[in-house]
Amino acid sequence: MSLRIFKELPVRLPRTKLNRLFEVIRRAEGRKFKSLDVNLVFTSDKHMNELNRQYRGKDKSTDVLSFCIDDGTRDRHFQGEIYISVPTAKRQAITYGGTLAEENLRLVCHGFLHLMGYDHQNPDEAATMKRLEDHYLDQLHS
Repeated sequence: MSLRIFKELPVRLPRTKLNRLFEVIRRAEGRKFKSLDVNLVFTSDKHMNELNRQYRGKDKSTDVLSFCIDDGTRDRHFQGEIYISVPTAKRQAITYGGTLAEENLRLVCHGFLHLMGYDHQNPDEAATMKRLEDHYLDQLHS
């Protein structure tokens, strides 16, 4: 089980909390997997725009994208990637009145939940994701 962090842009990260968040979600949501390996990439709006256009057909940047890269051939071993736009996270932290570290944790949590199969295509799904995000982030402070 591993979380690997890559920074394509300079950003100060709450690494201890990121690793703890990974463990909390892995224990709760990843029980069906023998192993869970995730790459976490902090990148630019330009790179996010390219990924969003290529994989979702949307020609704009976004805050977080998650990709399951498991091909299903290994025995319950899961691999995924989460991309976070550093500039977007900075803007959202200002908008929401929080810190960049808090916003990065929220986005990473959101990305993890997508990897675990959650979505927010309708109000019920969105409410479930928000409740889980709050639950897992609250566990970091307890």
